[in-house]
Amino acid sequence: MRFIKRPEVVIGEDLMREVSDKVEDILSQIKKKGWESLVNICQSLDGIAPFRINPKDMTKAWRDLSQDLKDALKMAEKNIRTFHRAQRDIFKTFECDVADGIKAGIRFIPVKSTAIYVPGGRYPLPSSVLMGVIPAQEAGVERVVVLTPPGKEGNPNPVTLAAMGLLGVKEAWAIGGAQAVAAVAFGAGDIKPVDFIAGPGNVFVTEAKRQVFGTVGIDGLAGPSEVLIVADESADPKFLAADMIAQLEHDPNAKATLLATDETIAEKTIKEALNILSNLETASIASISWEKGATIAVGSLQEIAEYADKIAPEHLELALKDPQGKLQLFSCYGAAFLGKYSSVPFGDYIAGTNHVLPTGGSARFQGGLGVGTFLRPMQHLHLSPKAAAMLALHGATIARAEGLAAHEIAMKLRHM
Repeated sequence: MRFIKRPEVVIGEDLMREVSDKVEDILSQIKKKGWESLVNICQSLDGIAPFRINPKDMTKAWRDLSQDLKDALKMAEKNIRTFHRAQRDIFKTFECDVADGIKAGIRFIPVKSTAIYVPGGRYPLPSSVLMGVIPAQEAGVERVVVLTPPGKEGNPNPVTLAAMGLLGVKEAWAIGGAQAVAAVAFGAGDIKPVDFIAGPGNVFVTEAKRQVFGTVGIDGLAGPSEVLIVADESADPKFLAADMIAQLEHDPNAKATLLATDETIAEKTIKEALNILSNLETASIASISWEKGATIAVGSLQEIAEYADKIAPEHLELALKDPQGKLQLFSCYGAAFLGKYSSVPFGDYIAGTNHVLPTGGSARFQGGLGVGTFLRPMQHLHLSPKAAAMLALHGATIARAEGLAAHEIAMKLRHM
């Protein structure tokens, strides 16, 4: 495979150590002194103490929203809920007969409580409210807590509040950063601990989730957003360029990769991308990430598939003649977008799939946020007296080999 554009990647190890140390300090303070430390930290970083968001304010924000935005969010809510509700049918309680008198099964039980983190930095993200809350609701989680930063004016973004109002969120706190993660992991004042934390955030949120894992469950560790596009001669360079830039405008560290089987398509895409950047409202961010994180290469489809699986991208776009048929060549991705009309932004907002996806190569071992994220597979076993007697001596033999005498005794008692 031949690279036409390949930026040098620089990893800021010193910066990450600094972030880790700051997060550790925040977590330690809140774990020890709870609400007192939480208030001090929030006032120091945000200039405002954390507060619980009144559901009436969510309802008002929804009521005050423009009709076109209401219609858009309603459509997004409908499609996301339809897709995630259908997922619940996958996770059905089942039981099987392992052998005569041996019944084994699994029940899928939702976590009792979860926090959904909704970023509030560079852009308001009402879509992240929908993507996090709806799967938890459809999984049957009893307590769903939304966490979102207060914003420059002291209140969360009105559109974010409106999305909460649309979904009927009962508990939400105006609090962000590592301190928000600490508050729901350990508890602080009226903020009770949760069992699970989900949702993307900045490096401080991500590092905090990493450090509290074990005290609570987490969905994953989000890094900069990324897309890998595979294109053949049938692809439209304007579409490809737009999809690359759409990903790159997220963050200065975002990544967009185009792997083409046709060099002409690749060259035309570069020209189209530069044209978009010359007249784009978010060019100040997208131009930086274009230089730092845009990669373009040409190769055979087989070479491309092998390279793509090593990258394990968050978003995989197949701008190919037969995307459904070619999907089987790829096995490591957060979400796949098939065909040149299936742009990633549709999945970001409104088509139904979830936009909280594994990044940084973690799609090699995990998937995106969904109903199953909030479900625990709980196994059970039932033995008849005859089955216990049949298994006892063989089980005792294994226990003896491992040196666990009480295990051997417990099984042998059932042999009598």
